[in-house]
Amino acid sequence: MKVVVIGCTHAGTAAILNLRKMNPEAEVTVFERNDNISFLSCGIALYVGGVVKDPKGLFYSSPEKLKELNVDTKMKHEVKNVDIEGKKIHVVNLENGNEFDETFDKLIITSGSWPIIPPIEGIDLNNILLCKNYNHSNEIIERAKNSQKIVVVGAGYIGVELVEAFRDNGKEVVLVDAEERILSKYFDKEFTDVAEESFKQRGIMLATGEKVLKFEGNNGNVTKVITDKNEYEADMVIMCVGFLPSTSLFKGQLEMLPNGAIKVDEYMRTSNKDVMAAGDCCSVFYNPLQKKVYIPLATNAVRMGTLAGINLFENKIRHIGTQGTSGIKIYENNMAATGLTEESAKEEGIEVESVIAIDNYRPEFMPTYEKVTLKVIYDKNRRVILGAQLTSKIDLTQSINTLSVCIQNKMTIEELAFVDFFFQPHYNKPWNFLNLAGLNALK
Repeated sequence: MKVVVIGCTHAGTAAILNLRKMNPEAEVTVFERNDNISFLSCGIALYVGGVVKDPKGLFYSSPEKLKELNVDTKMKHEVKNVDIEGKKIHVVNLENGNEFDETFDKLIITSGSWPIIPPIEGIDLNNILLCKNYNHSNEIIERAKNSQKIVVVGAGYIGVELVEAFRDNGKEVVLVDAEERILSKYFDKEFTDVAEESFKQRGIMLATGEKVLKFEGNNGNVTKVITDKNEYEADMVIMCVGFLPSTSLFKGQLEMLPNGAIKVDEYMRTSNKDVMAAGDCCSVFYNPLQKKVYIPLATNAVRMGTLAGINLFENKIRHIGTQGTSGIKIYENNMAATGLTEESAKEEGIEVESVIAIDNYRPEFMPTYEKVTLKVIYDKNRRVILGAQLTSKIDLTQSINTLSVCIQNKMTIEELAFVDFFFQPHYNKPWNFLNLAGLNALK
């Protein structure tokens, strides 16, 4: 049985490892256009900021490890054409230009995503960079050495983390986003206000509610970012406006979402029974909305890749969906979120209510204690929990994983009030702050 894998970051690596474990006799070939695999892009800001000194730690696998598993690992090979019905792909070797065809019995698509590059005037100027992979991170670090005024476009997780890293390295930083708040996809205003204040206190310019109209340059290098409201001097710009699935090779051959994400079932099988897909290239079932959406997260990718490898030859373990759970540290603020925000729920036309619990996470008789703020969003009629957000100066972010499970299992806000959590003064109170949110919602 001949298996071809296209792409080898998180999902691809997970698929190969599990496929090999379940089917040691399968003939497996992987094609990857880069010279590395399994790079943790969530660590780019830590690498850029100097927190991570050795980038080797940002890789959890390698081409050599795959070869040890008897996987034919073809690095710097780009797949140029795919004929799914004919079970054939056309490949070019990027090092020597040789082109050839490869056949397959089963195909695993883990082609990932690519940063959105908006058609803005001047975007081709030098020092306007993307931020996605290992090569990008090295280029950002190198060019930042000779840059003092840096503009980051896009206030999602990557943009926000980069801004902090640049500022800590003494750069003048502007963060631009068309939305009125940073991180608006993940947090409601009560939480983004806290994060924005931390940035402002450190001299970071927040240009939210501003749309980039064009870039100006001198001698081919960017010098200015012009928005619909202001102009900002810049000798380097990082574009972080989001990602789109890299699936153009499969259009017209597999069912997709409108944005090009490949649709998969609960076993990671596409509309073709011999083709699996996983990770940033495909849809994922989002439990809060009970539908397939696009959520490019490494956590989703490794789970989906694992299932693609396990289920390739027969349906064994189904995917139980995601809540899009995530976390971030912004200076002293430990923040995490799961499921819908109040704002996103209303945009979906869902009638929701929310409750906020603010308490010290452990008893006041302890030598130290810190305030935690928790918000829980729930369906007004069914009372089912749909989302939650948390922030504290002490790391309590793991609690959001508990609320992710609550959403997964369709728990109500009343049930949250009486869930059994342990009490020990070093760690919490008799009424855990998660319970407190449920209690505050009782009517």
